[in-house]
Amino acid sequence: MAPSEDKPLVQCIVCAKCCTYVAVGINAPTKPRYATDILWYLYHEKVKVYLDGDGEWCVMFESRCRNLGDDLLCGVYEDRPHICRAFDNKTCDVNSIEGEAITFLEPRQFLDWLERKRPRIYRQIHKRFVPPALAKEAGA
Repeated sequence: MAPSEDKPLVQCIVCAKCCTYVAVGINAPTKPRYATDILWYLYHEKVKVYLDGDGEWCVMFESRCRNLGDDLLCGVYEDRPHICRAFDNKTCDVNSIEGEAITFLEPRQFLDWLERKRPRIYRQIHKRFVPPALAKEAGA
């Protein structure tokens, strides 16, 4: 998703957020198994789950690139890997149109989303795979 006309494009050299984590594609929560996988990811510290504006899901592990300098410049820019070369800051999570992308930081946040967007999957996992500390109060 490209940034809106009202929001200026954040340049990589002033952000470099994408160089502070590793993201790996995961299955969308279309089945109970995939939804509980996402819960498991979110049970871990420094792990996030990201849903981009195109409907792609990934798990993100906080881990700064060894080649990112304090000045936010890449120390191996001329020799950077293909994945870095293919990156487009016009569609990154910082520049995506607000509301189209979601970063889940906590299990409860994901469960609330799941209950609203995929209620059938939510109902299937709620009793057996959601610990009491995360379960909503009846009628809440």
